[in-house]
Amino acid sequence: MNLDKRDRYVLIGLTSIAIFFSILFYLDLNRKIDIGDREVVGTIFFKNNIVQRKFEDEVIWEKLENNSPLINKDTIRSEAYSDAIIRLKDGTEINIDENSMFNLDLTGEEPNLEFSEGSLEVKKNDSKTNQIKITSSGSEINVNSGNVKIERVKDQELSLFVEKGKTTVKQNGKSVDVEQGKKAEFKKTGIEIKKIPIILTSPSSQKLFYAEPNEANVSFQWKIEQGFESPVLEISRSPNFQLIYFSETITGNQTSVSLKEGTFYWRVKVKNQNTQVVETSETNKFFVSKMESFVGESPNNGTVISYVQIYPLVTISWSKLSTANLYQFYLSDTNQFQKPLKRIETVANQISFDDLNEGTYYWKVIAKSSFAETKDRETKVYSFSIKKQNSIPSPKWQRPNPGTEISGEEIKLNQAILIWEGNAEIQSYNVKIAKDSKLSNPIASIETTSNFLVPNWKQLGHGHFFASITGKTKDGKETEPSSILSFSIVDQKKKTEVTSPTEENKTIPQSEPKLEILSPNGTVVQMKGKSSLDFHWKLSGIVADRFDLVLYQHFPDKKIAIYKVSTKDSLYLLKDLSLLDEGSFSWDLSVYKNSNFVISRKGNFILALDQLKSLKPTDIEFISPKRLYKEKR
Repeated sequence: MNLDKRDRYVLIGLTSIAIFFSILFYLDLNRKIDIGDREVVGTIFFKNNIVQRKFEDEVIWEKLENNSPLINKDTIRSEAYSDAIIRLKDGTEINIDENSMFNLDLTGEEPNLEFSEGSLEVKKNDSKTNQIKITSSGSEINVNSGNVKIERVKDQELSLFVEKGKTTVKQNGKSVDVEQGKKAEFKKTGIEIKKIPIILTSPSSQKLFYAEPNEANVSFQWKIEQGFESPVLEISRSPNFQLIYFSETITGNQTSVSLKEGTFYWRVKVKNQNTQVVETSETNKFFVSKMESFVGESPNNGTVISYVQIYPLVTISWSKLSTANLYQFYLSDTNQFQKPLKRIETVANQISFDDLNEGTYYWKVIAKSSFAETKDRETKVYSFSIKKQNSIPSPKWQRPNPGTEISGEEIKLNQAILIWEGNAEIQSYNVKIAKDSKLSNPIASIETTSNFLVPNWKQLGHGHFFASITGKTKDGKETEPSSILSFSIVDQKKKTEVTSPTEENKTIPQSEPKLEILSPNGTVVQMKGKSSLDFHWKLSGIVADRFDLVLYQHFPDKKIAIYKVSTKDSLYLLKDLSLLDEGSFSWDLSVYKNSNFVISRKGNFILALDQLKSLKPTDIEFISPKRLYKEKR
């Protein structure tokens, strides 16, 4: 079919409009919604897999991370094999299971939780006098104190179990009290209440077990009333027990089962000796998790931090645990910590000080568990020293290596960068580039406040060059020049600086794992118009269980870990761009197989932004004028 000129214009116009609105939809779908001045009423301090929230005035669902703030009138939902623990400001805990959804409205004196579907547990803080009201399809549950579990499967009626305390339920104008150990089922004919003849004693609901190394031996105990027999223990990965993971008749009232990592639900069924009717207990949920590494990340143990006039800004960071809701940081002048100089509680995994004078310091961190009956974790003791010097040390070259050949292709791809290590007291740098090793006739003299530089390579042309850096303090004092760096600019490289894949294959057996950092690595990343920072790598030789990625930001005298994530994919998209600023970055990628470390590689890059990041009020907590931190999400 041939189109005339007018039809072609119409087709092109419609296609352009479709592409334009598709782009707008994609950007709206992936944007991070700002909390603004919305009222924060609680925190999601632990979650598994995908849990989302939707603001009252938005239509887009946003993924939540650990320690994400919960906003009044949020709607929360969890996907398959996902769950979360929420703590409200009044101490009430809401444990949401997979495929569940609710809306929380704390406006006024009577908090209301509108429950749509799924299952959840509400633990009411007994010290608070106000009730929390749960509504669902015309039914009403008033939790005065204690713990209640509610469940509503699609096309089925609402059910409630009172694990502790006393609860009032209402339906069709009728009000009934439900006491501890009883279950209420909301049927069309009315509310049916019955006593459960089985009490689950261990493991308690929401308990955490560590798999060491691959499995945890979990002990189960329960109590049965007289007149009931033949207990059957059932364990499932889902709260509605669609797929039974373990089912076995047990002699007695206890047994042990070895379980791998995951979220599990368990219950016990018994038979009435007289009627032969089978009764089912409540359902308890517990977690089996691998023991995450909990270590100090920065500064390295034994680091010496130098200064001349101004006390240095010391940033201390440690690995983040998904099972912790609070960290206790200790700083002391002895490794015994009898009288700590500083003891600070924080939900972030880094903290900074600019009031430490000369001396040796020791530090450690205790991670407070989010789960009852689970021991807290503690790092080993680390040390660093602060030393006063008479002069600021010279800048040190980091990249490129001496004698490096820089090709035209690298310049075209923004992979030709000069990077050096500076000092916090240096306000600016002067970079000189010349054709002679004594730099007597520099062809370029460039001032910068950053610790990296992308010169005008085209203006320099081809040939052999030498470069040196001099730092300058705020009061105009200059450091000694750095060592002289030599490099060449060529059309194409005559010699390879990195072993080619063919050569590597000659020396490395095919079965040996090989990890290649693809991007970003050795380049300037322009973030204009981008909604994420994309990390790519390639692994051959083995199939990994997981990759651990740690992102560092580099400053003149240190580097700080600003983000850590684990993934099973060979790429990761960092969408929270509020973490990023202009400057020098590096990232470490570690490979794990069967929970064992296999291999790691490093990449580095420069980040360029069109505008500085904007911080939300919830991003920063001021502990005092001398100490501050920014929470990493």
